Amino acid sequence: MKREDVLWTLAGISFLHGYLAGNAFSAIFGVGVSSYIVYSQRRFNPKVEVSRIFEEKLEEGKKSKVVLKVKNLGSAVKVKVKEEAPEGVKVEAPDEVVLKPGEEKFIEYFITPEKKGEYEVLTKIYVYDMGELYFEEISLGKYKIDVLPSVDSIREAAKEEYNIRLGEVYKKSILLGLESMELYGLREYLPGDDLRRIDWKASSRLGKLIVKEFLKEKESDVYIVLDATREMRKGARQAKIDYASTLALHLATLLLKKNYSVGMIIYWDDGFKVIRPSRGRDQLNKIRNAIRFKPERGLLSFKSSISLKLSERGRKFLGKLFPRKRRGIAEALLNIKTPSYLILITDLMSNTSQLYRLMLMIRKKHKGIILSPNPILFYSGELDEETLKFLYGKYLEREKTVRKFNSAIPTIDLGPSDYLREIVRELR
Repeated sequence: MKREDVLWTLAGISFLHGYLAGNAFSAIFGVGVSSYIVYSQRRFNPKVEVSRIFEEKLEEGKKSKVVLKVKNLGSAVKVKVKEEAPEGVKVEAPDEVVLKPGEEKFIEYFITPEKKGEYEVLTKIYVYDMGELYFEEISLGKYKIDVLPSVDSIREAAKEEYNIRLGEVYKKSILLGLESMELYGLREYLPGDDLRRIDWKASSRLGKLIVKEFLKEKESDVYIVLDATREMRKGARQAKIDYASTLALHLATLLLKKNYSVGMIIYWDDGFKVIRPSRGRDQLNKIRNAIRFKPERGLLSFKSSISLKLSERGRKFLGKLFPRKRRGIAEALLNIKTPSYLILITDLMSNTSQLYRLMLMIRKKHKGIILSPNPILFYSGELDEETLKFLYGKYLEREKTVRKFNSAIPTIDLGPSDYLREIVRELR
């Protein structure tokens, strides 16, 4: 029941009591209450102007201020604000304000989006008289907000994707120490065998399930392919090339310890260097010399001492043998003669389309995996709205890129703290 109805009821009871009991005081009280209601009703003349100021682009998990500018053009009123927000958006209840005739005030409150996405929030203004007997509802309509993911959530999403992809790689038995491209023979199917290894022609001929067996990977050469292009060198803090170089050296050490035949290809924008596969400590020294480090403010710094030293005449001759479009990684990988296992360490940012086409070509002959330092996971600078938009755009682009490369070759995102812990554990 509204306050007005309560007062009218009280006035009616007072009149009735005064009439039946002959009590003049009750009748006078009823007249007073009735007069107050009529006075309040005539005096209530709500007329307010409201404008709304808000941010259209927000970041999940962070408060954002909404400001309402309210100007009273009528009688004295109380103003209350109500936000009707969808699930996933929290609104702090704004304070009630009192406005005298002609007075202007700002109502400030905060909204906190909990998840990324697009939302619509409806704002309503309730204008009351000073006794709160009467009110008028004013709808300001809906306003749209676009909630971008925070840098932390982007990192966590990328790490989660990394863990999922890494688990899939293990499940599909693609990592080192398992099988190569070279067929060893056929045998009868055993529970737990990969269904994709079934030789359906042989199974049809023999009347039972037959699977293919392959030579162990240790019989094949392993190439660690390190991207040293300009894109990998960008960023002074937690540089991707520092991480990638350290990762390459870690892998080389572990693989040689396991007696693999390990080689290395280091490529940059217009050239490459090849260290042919071999075993033993001397091979590790060759790889270590190709990737030179020196301490620099707590980081490992990659030395660009791997340039191909050719005379001008030699470079021209090489250019005739290999067209410009095949220089660099394409020329290096296409010249590997025997089926090998390739571990490519790249951020997928340089010549992405060419690199994808190259992966489609070499997978017919070689097996491999891409270990990719994710640029988003290496971001450590200050965050502002423009940077957030940029990171989110790059995050969406990279998801498409990684998904595309995964269709050609297993691709794993890595961050500064990973250092290939899971793969190292598998190699022990």
